[in-house]
This record gives sequence, structure tokens and C-alpha cells, in this order.
Amino acid sequence: MKQHALFIMKSISISLLALCLSVQAKTVTQQILPFNLTAEANYALGEPSKPAVLILHGFLSTNQFFTVTSISDSLQSEGFTTLAPTLTLNISQRRSLVKCTSLHTHTLQRDIIEIAHWVNWLHAQGHTKIILIGHSSGSLELLEYASNAKNPAISSIILTSLFYLNGPELGILSQEVTKAQALLKNRINTPSNYQFLFCNNQYYATPESFLSYLKMDKSYTLSLLENLNIPSYTIMAGADKRFHKVGREWLDALEQTQTNLITIEGANHFFSREYEFDLQEKIIDILNQTPP
Repeated sequence: MKQHALFIMKSISISLLALCLSVQAKTVTQQILPFNLTAEANYALGEPSKPAVLILHGFLSTNQFFTVTSISDSLQSEGFTTLAPTLTLNISQRRSLVKCTSLHTHTLQRDIIEIAHWVNWLHAQGHTKIILIGHSSGSLELLEYASNAKNPAISSIILTSLFYLNGPELGILSQEVTKAQALLKNRINTPSNYQFLFCNNQYYATPESFLSYLKMDKSYTLSLLENLNIPSYTIMAGADKRFHKVGREWLDALEQTQTNLITIEGANHFFSREYEFDLQEKIIDILNQTPP
């Protein structure tokens, strides 16, 4: 009962804080020139002495997803500059979730170009130290970006709910992969329904879009973590239902890499309810320990 009351008090405090901070935060609009698309991000300027933090949402989501706004609000309250972009997914000024059954033409490679654009934008504003934070597939995309990033301002990366995207244990069907590869080989990019993530067999995408994300399989993800040239921190939720598919061995595999692994027991994939505060505390601890 005491824990529940504390959760309610913290929730009210965060809500009031978010209301105050929303006046300071602003929407930034940028043209992604290679694709002639308009992208948006929420930007809140913090204390000059503290690093800027880029926070990226999960698959098909936006910067308004609860986990992202929760992290953003808590960091802003601590004086950090935050930038939370919404990946366009080939939709200019996208502000809503994309359904599984919508046509998906976006690719991992295009997402990475958008991430690079926002990091460079942050750097151009005078932020010489940038920390990346991703949630779910947003962690994977930031990991892919950071593995080849050239921007010297990137100092570390925090990955939350980090899982890979490709493997039979995740429901990926080899016959669908083979079919998509054959279509692309013959320069046929006709969309089809695929078995993918939470979309089950309703992920309606072009072969190019579908195959691009399958690059992030288990071995590739672990190799990226192992070979990063910046400090990395991976925060996992102990009660994440995705462990039902990949097994708890995934935590052991993560621990064998160079990442600093932290597990919040009891939390679900989204760190909802009282666990949002545990996530916020872990992130703030990491940021405060990072040398200037």
C-alpha cells in the first residue's frame, strides 16, 4: 500500500513537472534532404554544463510514446538538454503511430540517415557532448548508427529493452525471407504481408523495407555491442515478455560484451507504472557518473 501511494505521488509530481517543462520545450522542424522529407523533434534546452541527450522511440512509434516522454521529462528536470525526434518512416511530419497494416516503405538505412541528421543538428547548436538513449528497436537503430558514427560529440549510449529483430524464435519465417530476397534480386519491390515483431503476419511492407531490418539479428547485434568505441549501458526489464521467445540467455549474451548491463527486476518492456522511476534513476545515475 505504501509503495502504491509513493507511486501515485511520484506520478503527480512528474505530471506537474511535465506541464511546466512543456512551455520550455519546442518543436524543431528539419528537411531531410536526401529524401525530401520533413522531420520533427521535441527540443528542450538545458544547462550549458550538462550534455545533450538524444532519445529515440521504438518501432512504428513516435516521440510522444510514454517511455520516451517519461525519460525526456525526468532529464529536463535535472537540467539536461533533450532532443526527441520522430523518425518519418517516409511520412513527412509524422505525428502518429504507423499501423502494421499500413504500407511500409521505410528502411533501416533511411532511419540511420535521419538519426545522423539530428545528431549533427544538435552538434551545430553548440552541444559538444551528446549522449544517445534508445528504447526497444530505437536502441538497435542507435547502436547501428553509433557503430559507424563520425560525429566526435557522441560520448556514450544507453540502450533500453534491447532485443534483436531476426531469428526463428522471433517468428521470422525463412520462406518469407527467401521470397523477399528473390523479389529484390529481380528488382521487384511489390509489398506483401510478413511475419514481423508484434505485427505477426500483418506487417505489410515492400521486400526492401522488410529485409533491411532483418540485418539486426542476434550475432550482428552482439558484435556491434562488443566493438563500440564509446561506453555503452544496457538497461533491461526483468519481466519483459520478449524473454518468453529469446530466453533469459539473452542477458548472459549481453553480459559477455563490453556493455554495462543493468536489469530492473519486475519491469515490463516499457518500464511502465512504478518502474518508470527506476528507469529514470538508473539513467540519471549513468549521466551524472559520465565525466565531462
